[in-house]
Order: sequence, then structure tokens, then C-alpha cells
Amino acid sequence: MCGIAGIVAPAAHDDAHRLRSVERMLTSIAHRGPDESLSTSSGPAHFGTVRLALVDKPTSRQPMADDAGRYLLSFNGEVYNFAELRSQLSGLGHSFRTAGDTEVVLHSLMEWGTDAFARFRGQFAIAFWDDERRRLLLGRDRLGIVPLFWTRTPADELVFASEVKAFADAGLRTPMSLPDIVDAGVLWGLHPGRTAFHGVSSVPAGSFVASHEGRETVTRYWSFAFADQRDDRPVDDQAKELLGLLTAAVERRVPQYGDPAVLLSGGLDSSAVLAALRAIRPEQQIDSFSIQFTQDGLNEAPFQAMVSEHFGTRHDAIVCDDEAVARALELITRHAELPLMRTAPGSSIALAERIKHSGSRAVLSGEGADELFCGYDVFKVASIRDQWSADPDSPAFARLLEKALAHQEQLGRGAGRAFYERGLEQHDDPVFSHLHRWSAAFRITQYLAEPLREQVSLEGTLEGVRERLPESFHGWSTVERAQYLEATYFLGTSLLATQCDRPFMAQSVECRYPFLDEDVIDFALTLPESSKLHELNEKLVLKEAVRDQLPPAVTERVKQPYTAPEGGVFRSPTGLALLEQYLSPDAVADTEVFDPRRVAWLIDKTQRSRTSFHDDLALVWILSTQMLVQTYGFADANADLRRGTA
Repeated sequence: MCGIAGIVAPAAHDDAHRLRSVERMLTSIAHRGPDESLSTSSGPAHFGTVRLALVDKPTSRQPMADDAGRYLLSFNGEVYNFAELRSQLSGLGHSFRTAGDTEVVLHSLMEWGTDAFARFRGQFAIAFWDDERRRLLLGRDRLGIVPLFWTRTPADELVFASEVKAFADAGLRTPMSLPDIVDAGVLWGLHPGRTAFHGVSSVPAGSFVASHEGRETVTRYWSFAFADQRDDRPVDDQAKELLGLLTAAVERRVPQYGDPAVLLSGGLDSSAVLAALRAIRPEQQIDSFSIQFTQDGLNEAPFQAMVSEHFGTRHDAIVCDDEAVARALELITRHAELPLMRTAPGSSIALAERIKHSGSRAVLSGEGADELFCGYDVFKVASIRDQWSADPDSPAFARLLEKALAHQEQLGRGAGRAFYERGLEQHDDPVFSHLHRWSAAFRITQYLAEPLREQVSLEGTLEGVRERLPESFHGWSTVERAQYLEATYFLGTSLLATQCDRPFMAQSVECRYPFLDEDVIDFALTLPESSKLHELNEKLVLKEAVRDQLPPAVTERVKQPYTAPEGGVFRSPTGLALLEQYLSPDAVADTEVFDPRRVAWLIDKTQRSRTSFHDDLALVWILSTQMLVQTYGFADANADLRRGTA
């Protein structure tokens, strides 16, 4: 992938100054593209790209203009079906001077306009300028794998970039936004199009923003929606089709240069990706990379070793303890640009650094399977609570929950019956599947400074979700509604940023996601719920698809969520130093976001005894928010927050 940045002014004047601003923005995101940095102008549009060249290294330089100079493109990502599109465009009279996907993207937008976005198969963020129409298009892939942010300045310029940190180099102030800080902590994600920064928008996943004559319109070209007509074939037939689609998706994502590599957790999803890769590359060297933890309950090293040996990979792993995770927290928070809820992104960026030094520039990941095929516990809980709400006096459902979530105890994340009973009587609430979880998470707001606590409410936070739900959502089952919420909030705005794009691109390593392939997604959305979650058996159809390829110990494993050390991190030497630097009473009082007395109580509890899951969650959220606020400031709703380009 790459990094892109640009400024579109109301008219072409002071162009050299704006182009220098774009070049400074590129410097701040140079980690996304260490191979080349270029910028250019077309009328009032000034584009720049830092390039991580994984396709057509010699010729696909960016920003790229058409021969007539009407159009200009900055492109970040990969379009895997570019050869097919190129053939179609050639038949329509287009000629090409390069062999890569960038020029195909350019000509696709020239030929088909905004209809081109739905034709692209891949992971991408695009800025496209039409100088004759004076129109800018900003577009992203279906799930929002590749980031793209934009804002407007008081001088009426539109500024865009792959990462928010670049805006400071365009002279913009982007302070943190209270409602979005709260959403990030309570919902574990943001509303589509929102960011944690006041005045900064994200191009929503599966959408494009058209900017013309100072106005922007957002159009969705794809939606996460279950098919009206479901696949009623036997699971075995569905599994065969899924295996074929997954194998094709893996093949599309094998890098053009170097040996292929896989992130290997030892769980079903990454092992399935590796199985597909080995099937299409039976003789080629394959590298696998893993994270291991010193805590037995979190460590999956035996399964990683088993799968690596089974497929004959050249395996490498890092070992993370409390101290290692603590050392990574500042760096990952700076790159994530979002308040964190868990420490897992810290170990991800540590692994990305190891991969970078190995020489690999692209790795395949199993992310996305849990949301598509009901891998997370939240889906089991939703199913059981759905039945429980119809018979709340029955003791059977509490026992069923205890059985379904027994593995959580060894992770220190067990919760009592009262937690799961919360909101049971609110079955008609559209967000019923997440009510207990979000209600419990809202307790983190008790640590906000008093004036800010008065500005937020649980009901207000939940209503923000409800009012954005699509009409079709109301016709889905409780589990399918949970899938939508996980895909839209957790996957789309949090996980893909904090554990995927940002930690790996911070080390100039591109992650690719076969489970987020368009054909795999479309297929998953046609499956009935029973093919994914069968009683308490998660990802049934995926297990059947790869049962003959994987060791039985892997296919029979209960899903173990990727969890890094949490409470102990803040009792390590670096963890204690971070608490002193960012959460001392003076530091907390200085930012005016949190209540110094309450934060001190939480820290004291952390250091005196074992903390709960929600205590750990609160401390990570507070610490990462403080880190970001010290860098970006905090929004005053009545202030003029932007200064325009410098």
C-alpha cells in the first residue's frame, strides 16, 4: 500500500505554497511508502503519494495523470482484478503505458465515473480529480481496510490524507472530540464517517465522497446486507464452494515479488489461509509469523508450531510479556489515532517490526472470518440471550452461557450471570445483541472530568447507533444484527485500523485479507445463520471447508480471541513510567478530560490487586486518550478549531 495526501483549493492560486504543504504532509506519513515520494498539481488540486511499490515497481509512479492532463489520481492499495478491468477498458479503446493497477484505476474512473468503485475488487483508498468538472472524488474499499480522512479549512480548501497526523503539516489543528472518544470506548468503534478528531471526517467504508463547488456529498456504493434469498444447500456443498472462493482470494493476494508470508495465530482462520496458500504454492517457501505470550492462558505457541510444521513454513515468532507490550503502547497509540480499549495492538506493531526486518513487505491475515462466520463469543451470547429473553425465569440459559464461555475464565475475562442478564427485557431494542456489553462499557465514562460526564449518556450513545441503522437491519435475526454491528463498528472502524493497517503500515508492511475478498463476503451474506453458528459451534461452514486440510486439533478448537496481557502491563517498569507520565494527577488535571481523583483510585487499584476486565479496559482507554490529547489537544465545542493552511 501507500500513503496519499492532497489539497484542493477553491481556485488555482498560491499553488507552490500548497504543493509544499502537501510535501510536508507526505513526510509525516513516509512510513506508508518508503520507496518513493512524489507530488504534483492539476489546476487547484495538489496531490501527493508516498509509495510502497508491490506491483509494477518500475512504471506505476504516482500521482498519475492521463495523457490529456484532465484527470489526476493518487491511489493507495491494491485492486486485484485490474487485469480483467484492463481488458475491458482496452476493448473500449483505452491504451496503457504501464503494467500495474494504478493506471487501470485511473482509466476506470475516466470511463465509468463513480460506477467504477463497485467494479474494483481489493483494498484501496482513492483520490481522483477531474479538472474540467472541478470535482474531487475520495473513495474507499467495501470494509474500509485502507484509511482516508478529509477536512475543510476556513480558507475553504479540502484537505485529505491517509492519516490524520498529516493534517498538522498542512497547518491544521485537529483536537480530540469528546463524543467520539466516548464512542471509541463504549462501542469499541466509531460511527461510519466519524473520527476521534473534531472537524475531521473519514470516508465511510464502501462509499465515496464527491466534492464540487465547496460542497461534499457522501454516496454508499456497497452495504453489508444479508441476501433476501438464502443458500439452502447442505453445509457440505456450501463448504466446498467456500473453500474454492477462499483459495481464489488467497491466490489474488499473493505478492508479485518475494516469498509469500502469513500471520499465524494458531487458530482456524489464519490456518485456513495458510492451507489455501500451500495448496496453490506446494513447493514455494512460505514464511509464517506469530505472537507468543509468556502467560499460559494467552499463549497459542503449541498450535502455531503444529500448523507451521504441518505446512512446512519457515516460522518466526516474537514473545511478548507485560514489559514488551507496555513498551509498544506509545508508538501504537500514535499510529492508531484512536483511543484504544485493549493492549493487543501493541503486540501487533512489535510483530510488524520483526516482519519488516525479515525482508517481507506483505503478509496474509485471517482477519474478517470472525465477523462473517460468527467466530466471536458475542454471537453465541446473542443467540442464547435471544432465547433467554423469551423465558427469563429458566435456569437453562445461564448454564448454557456458562458452558459456552468457559474458556473466558482462563483469560481472566469471565463475567457473572448479572452481566448477561442486563437488558434482557429489552429484546425489541434494535441493538439488543450488544446492550449488555455496551452498557457495561459505558462505566468507563465515570472517569471523565465532571463537566464532561454531564455531556454524555448511555442512552445518547446507543441512540447514535440506532439512528444510523439501515432499514433492512430490522428484518434480520438477533445474531445477524450482531454481525452487522461487529462488521460496521468493531471491524470497520477499530480493528482494521488499530490491529491491522496502522501497526503494519507503521513498519512499511502491507497486510492482505482473503476473508475480506468481495466474493467471500458476498457468499457469506447468502448463508443461513445455522451454517455459521450451529448451536454453540462457531464457524461451522468454515470448519467443514478446511477440515481435510488442517490438523483436527485446530478445527476442533474453540475460538480463542487474540488477547495480549492487560492489567499486568501497568505493573511493569515501562507501564509504571507511562502511568506517571500521562496519568499523574498533574498530567490528568492539565488536559481537563479526566477526573484526577478517580483516575488515581483506578491506578491504585491496579497496583494493589488483580483488576477486572472492565478495569483494564478503562485504564487502556484513559491512558491512550491522554496520549492523544497531549499531542492533538481537546476540542472546545465553542472554539474556532482550525487555522487553515500555514
